[in-house]
Amino acid sequence: MFPDTIKKGFLSGLKCCWFLTKIIVPVYFLITVLKHTPVMDWLVRLFEPAMSVFHLPGEAAVPIITGFFLDEYGVIAAIKAVELTGFSVTVVAVMTIVAHSLVIEGAIIKKMEMSAVFFTTARLISAAAIGLIFSGIGVIFHLW
Repeated sequence: MFPDTIKKGFLSGLKCCWFLTKIIVPVYFLITVLKHTPVMDWLVRLFEPAMSVFHLPGEAAVPIITGFFLDEYGVIAAIKAVELTGFSVTVVAVMTIVAHSLVIEGAIIKKMEMSAVFFTTARLISAAAIGLIFSGIGVIFHLW
């Protein structure tokens, strides 16, 4: 009985590890490659004004956008790839935990015969609001 439990747990852990590896490694690789191309500089300049509202560097747009389309594990890889530090990671994390996997979850909402546009918009607005709250906390308590 006990050896079966260990075997099942070990196999479950391997499956989980493989699942995470399939997400994290490609995202990290792609973003690391993009960092060494003009594309990343272009993205940073494009999103810098929007990110500055949250007291984030332009590079923070990469994990946030990654999170909008993928899940939290893609965000983790993107954060590591762009090397965000300190409180920036916290702000990005809370924003993307509120609004992640928008396409997939929007399809699920639509299948439930609810408005995917409404729920997606509400999640994006909520993510922006929580980002502003956390960035404000960072400013007040000098966490940057």
